[in-house]
Amino acid sequence: MSTKLIILIIYTLSLLGLAYYASLQDKKNIKDFATAGSSLGILLLTLTFSATYHSSYAFLGAAGYAYKNGIGWWVNGIWTVFPGVLFWILGRRFWFLGKKYGYISLPQFLNDVYQDNKIGLLATVITLVFTLPYVAMQAIGSAYIFDVMSDGLLSYEVGAIIFLLIMIILVWLGGMKGVAITDAAQGIFMWIGLVVGSYVVIKANFPSVGYAYVEAFKVIPEHFTLPGPHGTVTYADWVSRLALITLGMMVFPHITLRFFAGRDLRVLKWSAVFSSIYLTSIYVFTPAVAFIGHIIFPNMENPDIIFPEMLLQFTPIVFASLVISGALAASMSTGDSQLHAVATMISTDVYKEYIKKDASDNEQYRVAKVAILVLGVISIIIALLRPGLLGDILALSNGGVAALVPAVIGALYWKKATKEGALWSIILGEVAMLLTTFVIKSPLGFLPGFWGMIVAFVVYIVVCSVTKPAERTAEIINSINDFFYEKPTETAN
Repeated sequence: MSTKLIILIIYTLSLLGLAYYASLQDKKNIKDFATAGSSLGILLLTLTFSATYHSSYAFLGAAGYAYKNGIGWWVNGIWTVFPGVLFWILGRRFWFLGKKYGYISLPQFLNDVYQDNKIGLLATVITLVFTLPYVAMQAIGSAYIFDVMSDGLLSYEVGAIIFLLIMIILVWLGGMKGVAITDAAQGIFMWIGLVVGSYVVIKANFPSVGYAYVEAFKVIPEHFTLPGPHGTVTYADWVSRLALITLGMMVFPHITLRFFAGRDLRVLKWSAVFSSIYLTSIYVFTPAVAFIGHIIFPNMENPDIIFPEMLLQFTPIVFASLVISGALAASMSTGDSQLHAVATMISTDVYKEYIKKDASDNEQYRVAKVAILVLGVISIIIALLRPGLLGDILALSNGGVAALVPAVIGALYWKKATKEGALWSIILGEVAMLLTTFVIKSPLGFLPGFWGMIVAFVVYIVVCSVTKPAERTAEIINSINDFFYEKPTETAN
């Protein structure tokens, strides 16, 4: 057995050990499973949010996108600052509502604020449909890793199945606590692997990072232009991705669950600050790696694997194997969080809401664990179908949930928000996204999900303006305003 594969095995066994440790503290109720009983501190919440927000895209898709499309990739620098800001702006409101009203999911909040269960059901269906391909995306990235680390011994199919089975076990054992603890370990490992690994690869080929850019400019000057060598990174594309990968990501269930998981508002505030630093700094050397990779491997068929290929060629095998295990960490930390989130939604927002309203916390907990198995199998099937490039899957998934954004933001801030506005904005937003995906493709160069979100915003404002809000809507928004503005406390600051 090769050194690379041994290191990968040791790494995965360590993760399973952490998940088992978390399982010993499991209280076997749905709130503890879903949000760790709102007990996470700054370190755990920062790392579980950051590691969850990133994915296999960080190690694979990012460098692949820059390899193909050039310096315009660096708009990621803005995509990664905003999530931390939004984690505080939106997250603190959800945290308060979770404490006051007992919400542990986005659909529960939407059902209550709009007084219409159809809104929550629609949100549940949409997030389930667009989250599962995202889970499968992690398996796709990891399948490449298993293939490389085993020198081709483990095929794509075997690698994807192994990854998803490990992920299912992690979530099954630990719930949110297990996911958060393993995310923390993987988040540290991922940052070190990506930043240090990238720097070592650059230094193995050039005297400095700056020199690497100079040499790359001589060979591939078109990669230093906008909209790039293939005309991809246009203004419209940039705006679309910025909107979708910030606002769209914030309504994914694996993100919203973390709004409820912090111990207090001080934890949320500092986690937001440190998350922005983490999410931005992790990409500092990515364009340089992609560009020198383009020089060394100019016609790479699958650019998503450029970084691990360079690690294996230009660094010691043990170091390369450890860093590539960090790529697995990037995939696992997002995949397990997403699987955990959708399993929670099946239990709280489908089973309890529509099948058995008097289900106990313990019964919901058991349903969530069964859902882990079912959804895991579906994810395996999607991964084996081999959908397209990781960056494209990321944009499509975020675009699919982006139509929920107006209804969510309106429910947090606007007393005139109505159930009719929420319902029709979501429906027509999704219709617009599908039309601009399959019929009139990306009008004016804007991505389909962006059109879906714009249509959703327009419909939401217009319909809410001519319909009557429920009294409960103003009651919930007033409770938020009273807590944060009219009755400031030391905790709220």
